[in-house]
Amino acid sequence: MSIFLRSDEDIENTIRRYTNLLYRTSFFMLKNKADADDVVQDTFYRYMTTNISFNEEEHKKAWLLKVAQNRCRDFLRSHKIRAYVPYEQVEQSLVYKEGIEKKDIDELIKIANLNYKYKSVIMLYYYEDYSIDEIANILEISANAVKKRLQRARDKVKVAYEKKYGEDVKIYEI
Repeated sequence: MSIFLRSDEDIENTIRRYTNLLYRTSFFMLKNKADADDVVQDTFYRYMTTNISFNEEEHKKAWLLKVAQNRCRDFLRSHKIRAYVPYEQVEQSLVYKEGIEKKDIDELIKIANLNYKYKSVIMLYYYEDYSIDEIANILEISANAVKKRLQRARDKVKVAYEKKYGEDVKIYEI
């Protein structure tokens, strides 16, 4: 008897569709390839063994992201992550695993230097195109808290950019 509660076809389609999204999100949170791989694997295992029905594909995507982010938070809380990851290693991991263009890597690295609560809203808002209300629902915080975190995260990215490049940058507003 199989412990999986979903069809093989559904599992394969879900893995194919969401692996890159979950890996990218987890990697930015954890800054560690092996831990990001563990989170992705655990997220899909939880998907395969749960009997939650999803009304639409966006609901499934939001659920997977929430599970992955909660696992990332668990990793960070358990203090298993202490190692500094050099820029070159991050660059290689992103290019190799995701095919992200080099011009985008600097921006992504800045995000990786934010703490969890800022990275999560930036990733969901700018990279996954979720609305403020959708992010609030996924993270179980108020819409005002999402807006404030986005504002603070943008301010931090702006300071890092200006410090690194010595030039002013316009930050996108909500």
